[in-house]
Amino acid sequence: MGKRGQIATGQPFLDHMIDQLTTHAQLGVSVEVEKEHLGETVKCEQDTAKYASDEDAETTFMACGEAVGKALKDMLCSEGRIGFAANARTNGTRFAAPLDEAYASCLIEQFDSEKDGELKLFSLAPYGPRNRTHIGVYPTVYTETFFREVAKHSGLTIRLEKHRGDNAHHIVEATFKSFARCLRKFMDEVEGSDVESSSSGSNNSMSRAASRARSTKETSIDVELDLDMKDEANSSLEISTGIETLDVLFDALAETAEFGTLKCVASGDTWIDDHHTTEDVAITIGQCLNEALGNKAGCNRMGSGSARVNGSEVEVIMDLSNRPYLGYDLDFAGDSIGDLSCEMVEHLFMSITFNGQMTVHLVTKEKGSTDKDLAEAAMRAFGTCLKQCKSIDPRRAGAVASSKGTLSV
Repeated sequence: MGKRGQIATGQPFLDHMIDQLTTHAQLGVSVEVEKEHLGETVKCEQDTAKYASDEDAETTFMACGEAVGKALKDMLCSEGRIGFAANARTNGTRFAAPLDEAYASCLIEQFDSEKDGELKLFSLAPYGPRNRTHIGVYPTVYTETFFREVAKHSGLTIRLEKHRGDNAHHIVEATFKSFARCLRKFMDEVEGSDVESSSSGSNNSMSRAASRARSTKETSIDVELDLDMKDEANSSLEISTGIETLDVLFDALAETAEFGTLKCVASGDTWIDDHHTTEDVAITIGQCLNEALGNKAGCNRMGSGSARVNGSEVEVIMDLSNRPYLGYDLDFAGDSIGDLSCEMVEHLFMSITFNGQMTVHLVTKEKGSTDKDLAEAAMRAFGTCLKQCKSIDPRRAGAVASSKGTLSV
């Protein structure tokens, strides 16, 4: 929980990536590099590529990775850290983090203070369709070098993998974010800290609620939303859209996201088809989500998780980023699920995501025997992730989880 330090490696993009440990692992990090330049020892400066060169890049990445790894081990073994004195093992801590069209995952298997760690898997290449070699002066090939040294010297056993991505900047940043978030989650699991359960609601001094009424020639919609369930006995759920399957999906969303209130009453031209009602309801709920979340101050902001309904399993990766993007791969066998056309499922998620100002990736892990199960698994995974993202982490003390200091667009 330290403050942001001085990070000056001589590789500005690497500085920005290491800073993800401050924003997303909630660690105070300082990294300062000295190097030989024209026969003199010079200290690299922040926010400049003055001393960057491909000739010594590998050495720089190795030295930075080793230093960060050693500092991590010292921190994890420091006096007062619960559970890290000898070996810290979980069943494997995983976190996936998105950045626009890209998302990557990190798996931390264990920590051993007595042995070297290991980078068991590193799979990011190609860095975009043209396998970009540099991001500014940052050579992408040495990303693996950095993480291999971090793993070795920290005692952590790590796997890093790109799952989607066409932009080298996004691929690398999503990887650093996934590592930082996974490290914080790993530390919390070992130390028995459960931020999501202990503070899934707001700080009780503010209300995170919104309501919207939307009326067009095609639909009439009233939505009320309260993000936080203060008292399960007094939670309120009323969903009547005129499309039974849509009601089931939004019921699943409210349950898994643990809303205190979700009221959605709609009437539309369903005698024509389901398009206008589905779209307008999703737009309105998305707008309410965005309004209720406000500036996202104190929120976890990112989440990743999955849900299984019978034989179908879907993973969702989410970021309350104010940068709308939907990655979607659900493939239905039929034309409709009851009274909801299958083509509208993607449109439903797109309308919520874009109006909610989120980055969302839906990923089919297992396709079951019915389209209904697949759609419900997707919505339950979406709600599970939203619960993680909207939860307030008191350690952030109301700060926005962003290296920029804001999520304003």
